[in-house]
Amino acid sequence: RRKLPRKPGPMVMVKQRQAANARERDRTQSVNTAFTALRTLIPTEPVDRKLSKIETLRLASSYISHLANVLLLGEGCEDGQPCFSAIYGAKGDLDSKQPRSICTFCLSNQRKGVSR
Repeated sequence: RRKLPRKPGPMVMVKQRQAANARERDRTQSVNTAFTALRTLIPTEPVDRKLSKIETLRLASSYISHLANVLLLGEGCEDGQPCFSAIYGAKGDLDSKQPRSICTFCLSNQRKGVSR
């Protein structure tokens, strides 16, 4: 005869659930720590503003694009907005029907008087 596998007892199930809960708490803490570290790397106005997770991800993506444009075009962009130049190219390529794209990081640098 083959024996059917026994169901674990209630104490075993409780311990397994507690272990799973502890792993989930650790995972959540790890994710929150990573978001906190990422928040410190993204410039915000005001500086002490706490970003939500989705805001953090969106701004991080935008900031990476901004930094890539600065690297690609250099900091000596004539209007101080390398992201605008990267999107629209030369001034002759501008289409008056399209709204002008604004990079919040370029805008912030202009407000601070940083020539980029």
